Amino acid sequence: MLASEKRPDRASHSPAQFKAIAWVIALLVSSLADILWFELTGTVPLWLLFAKMSLLGALILWSWLWKPIEALRPFFMMLMAITSLTRANTWLLDSSAWRAWQNQQSFTVAAIAVQLLEMGVALLLIGLLFLLRRRRQRFFLVRGDLKANMEPVKWLGQKSPSPLWSFGLVFTLVVIVAQFFMFILPLSPTSDTVRHLMRFVPLILLLAAFNGFTEEVILRAAPISTVYEVVGKSNAIWMAAILFGLAHYVGGIPSGVPGVLITAFLGWFFGKCMVDSKGFFWPWLFHAVQDILPFTLMALAAIS
Repeated sequence: MLASEKRPDRASHSPAQFKAIAWVIALLVSSLADILWFELTGTVPLWLLFAKMSLLGALILWSWLWKPIEALRPFFMMLMAITSLTRANTWLLDSSAWRAWQNQQSFTVAAIAVQLLEMGVALLLIGLLFLLRRRRQRFFLVRGDLKANMEPVKWLGQKSPSPLWSFGLVFTLVVIVAQFFMFILPLSPTSDTVRHLMRFVPLILLLAAFNGFTEEVILRAAPISTVYEVVGKSNAIWMAAILFGLAHYVGGIPSGVPGVLITAFLGWFFGKCMVDSKGFFWPWLFHAVQDILPFTLMALAAIS
């Protein structure tokens, strides 16, 4: 076979084409259609989920028949896994049987049960990541470089690299202060409430650590690691961030347009920490610390 007759693989397609295909598919299977349908009708029909799954299934099959999109096959497979597993988890949590069971449990048991379900989703995705990426380093499930520098972000006014830990520390402190003034201070908890809350501190820290781990696997490591080598770091980070943000529009906390903007920005930050450090430690730590106040709110609701 002549060199010019070789199969048309990814080399025959420009990076721009791969980026365009990946972005279009990511948006089609995101919550964008759910948002539009919800705004028009007030509900999100079940057939939208099956339409997304069918599209991804067709693309996976097509990637074996049409070599130019073969490089995106792991991304399509991961999107299908994330969509199906997270939706199944949501259905279970929203079921009347689960809600009835939770209402009979203490806050500790109910909260840990939810985290165990999330952990189950994360572990299944880790298994798939091992099949697709083979080594933990290729899907960021390693400590990473703790002394890594953060690549400059021009739209934030950065002109030179800065230590990732220092940028992350400042960012996390800003988020915590904002959370405190927005959610904790308006509650004006009494001294008795604070005293009762103290017994939940170990549980709150455990829940924050668990949630940070599971969400970084599901929402960052899984989608980013299967596409960043094809579309580039920045595109992969923003794809995961937009998927994360859009999922908060309907029923998220926070929800609506503010919820999309806030969570997309947070998703970008965690994703950048993961990619720049080539590991899991910094995004997990910053995420877990930022989750302390939300779980504190849940505990306050339980004892009020």
